[in-house]
Amino acid sequence: MSQAIDSTAVTQIVWTWFLRQVERVREAEIPGWVWVVLLWALMAFPAASLRGTHYEEGTVIGLARGALEDGQWRAPHLYGLRFVERPVLLSWIAAAFGSVTGGVGVWSARLPHLLFLLAGGLMVYHLVLPHTRRAPAVFGALCWFACPMVAQKFVTAEPDVTLSVLMFGGFFLWWRGVIRGNVSLPRWICIGILLALSGLTKGPQPLAFFGLGVGAYILIKRRWGDVAGFVLANAIAVLPAAAWYWMVMIPGDVEGWLHHSRLAEGMTASQWLRDHLDFALSMIMEWAPGSVLLIPAIIAMRRNELPGDRDLMLAAILYATLGGLVLLVWPGGVATRYAMPGNLGLAVIGGILFERWWFSRHWLIAVANTVVIGLSTALIVFGWIVIPAAPDIFRQSRIDAQIIAGVRATMPGTIYAAEMTASANVLAYVPAPLRRLPAPELARLKAPALAIISPAEMAALAAANPALRIVSHARLSGKPPLMVVEIRPNAAAGHSNAIQAGLQADLVADTGRPSKQGPL
Repeated sequence: MSQAIDSTAVTQIVWTWFLRQVERVREAEIPGWVWVVLLWALMAFPAASLRGTHYEEGTVIGLARGALEDGQWRAPHLYGLRFVERPVLLSWIAAAFGSVTGGVGVWSARLPHLLFLLAGGLMVYHLVLPHTRRAPAVFGALCWFACPMVAQKFVTAEPDVTLSVLMFGGFFLWWRGVIRGNVSLPRWICIGILLALSGLTKGPQPLAFFGLGVGAYILIKRRWGDVAGFVLANAIAVLPAAAWYWMVMIPGDVEGWLHHSRLAEGMTASQWLRDHLDFALSMIMEWAPGSVLLIPAIIAMRRNELPGDRDLMLAAILYATLGGLVLLVWPGGVATRYAMPGNLGLAVIGGILFERWWFSRHWLIAVANTVVIGLSTALIVFGWIVIPAAPDIFRQSRIDAQIIAGVRATMPGTIYAAEMTASANVLAYVPAPLRRLPAPELARLKAPALAIISPAEMAALAAANPALRIVSHARLSGKPPLMVVEIRPNAAAGHSNAIQAGLQADLVADTGRPSKQGPL
């Protein structure tokens, strides 16, 4: 009995202490923007330092290395191969950052990406705050951080976040001018510069989010005095991107740009319908929680239920939706990530409605709040518990790079990688000089070299040049698994049989059956 009483007393003391701490936090006058920064940091770290490169992150880093290490700034090169399907502002920023820190690495790309992500949250917060209290404004920032489209790439340095935030920066400056009664000429010029940087991130097509959204608002509200500034800002935005395309263009590039814009895919009507239906359905999930609130917000606007917030709500709705509608009818294929800029407008809507509908439509806000809390918690748990508990699962690209570095320690020099199969995410961690080559060119190497190729490419090399001797040093992960091999040109022709036997052994190994290892 005495032990039970003591246990109850301890529990009561601990609970009382916890409630006091909660009350202190609630009473503390912590600025809302500090909460935005703290939540961003919780979601970003330590995941940003533990997660290996994935998605297209390795390409961003490789293009930055091409600029800094090879001097290919104007026409980007990816480990020796020309890559001009679009401008690459994030890679240029990473290269500039690497020039200060002593070389391009993963952090050269991730740190600017994370800062752009934070800047987007802070802009949403400061747009919403004049209409609400601190808590709804912080919720608006979380609607940006924790929407599925952004959450899955929270620590992944890809250009979509950079593009979205730069363009929204133009919207932010424009709206600040609107609420002051006049968008001045210097402000329009600054907007144009931000939009120009957006166009240099992935090309000019995504500028439709700003152009259509802000242009429609100017027409609806009949702000004819803004037309000249709006035209000037868009001209400033388009010219740098157009100049870049003109400077790098060589015969054949136009066809590549059309393909990159999804305008030369040769889709049939049924393929187009399936692709766009999938896009529309996927957007319901990818735009959450904004997709939950968007239609009710439009209906409320039609009924004039939000008179005090009507102008900002109208601007945010137009900014978020009109660009997405263009994607919905785009003549080529589309991907949900193309609609990421609209998420920032939806985040503004979410923050305002959190305040206005907390009591009147609590069920709707509860759904949106559940999505935000669930995804925010998932990001924190993923970064602080899941990745540290099983780090090797999330850093396979780094592990493969360490294997390559270990092999190269025995044979310094340039490492060659097959153009089609070598992973840019693995190469991002390899500090050695790297070159990607088509498989036929690997067969024509004149000096011994290390190469990263698949077993099928090894077989093609042996068939193309029977005089080659190929020595296998290590096996990497992937499907198909890649091999780190030494290519020795001008070997005796008698080695070709050994090459073929070794290739067959590796191909058998890929099926899961026993095989011999060693030199090929």
